[in-house]
Amino acid sequence: MDFYNWLMRFKDVSLPVGDVAREIRSDRSFPKGNLDWKHLKEYLKSIGFSDSKLEIVKNVFNYYLAEKSR
Repeated sequence: MDFYNWLMRFKDVSLPVGDVAREIRSDRSFPKGNLDWKHLKEYLKSIGFSDSKLEIVKNVFNYYLAEKSR
């Protein structure tokens, strides 16, 4: 499962991860498929994600990677 589809499981959660999921879901240009953190971070910066929001996504992405490697 790619990061986008994994993240969409949290779109209805009332936490920062849910906020990020909803924002990414509304972005039709969001890169789907296998992403690494470097490319994901570059993309999110290009669309104006703040440092604090990037930190949330980084933590979520690391959790995704950990779950994916099980």
